[in-house]
Amino acid sequence: MKRIFTILLVISSITLSAQAQKYLTKTGEIEIFSETSLFMIEAKNKQVAAILNGENGEVVASTLVRSFKFHEALVEEHFNENYMESHLYPKSQFKGKITNFSSVNLSKDGTYPIDIAGDLTMHGETNKVNAKGKLVVKSGTLIATTEFKISLEQYKIRVEEKYKDRINDEIKLTIHFELNPM
Repeated sequence: MKRIFTILLVISSITLSAQAQKYLTKTGEIEIFSETSLFMIEAKNKQVAAILNGENGEVVASTLVRSFKFHEALVEEHFNENYMESHLYPKSQFKGKITNFSSVNLSKDGTYPIDIAGDLTMHGETNKVNAKGKLVVKSGTLIATTEFKISLEQYKIRVEEKYKDRINDEIKLTIHFELNPM
């Protein structure tokens, strides 16, 4: 009986430690921003799912494009229908890695600078992304933040000819994930 209990205890601890190696959020945030001569493009999405592998720094994040909320309903409608075509391309996804993950100590509270590299897929196009950010470890929770710019042209997001000179090609993305152990 003691032997069975010991085996179960070992299996349970292995399972728990394996689970503790992954961190998850379903309420990550992405903000988009661009200022144009016509209007300000500013939206927030608080429904981003992300998983971080605590053993190797691999990251996967995914969201529905329609989850971006704008201050103005008309801008939101144009964003979804004319630019992102969310009826054709409903999701955006990032798959990548924290390339300097070996410098992060998940068992020690602190702030760690990170470098992120991977593939961002949106509007049916996939492009490489490299960004700097920070990872805050606080009582077992990880807070990851980064900011980078993307090109509308790279993702084949059409801008009507009459607006090309008034809409910036670059859009700034600001990412904030609070990840908890799975």
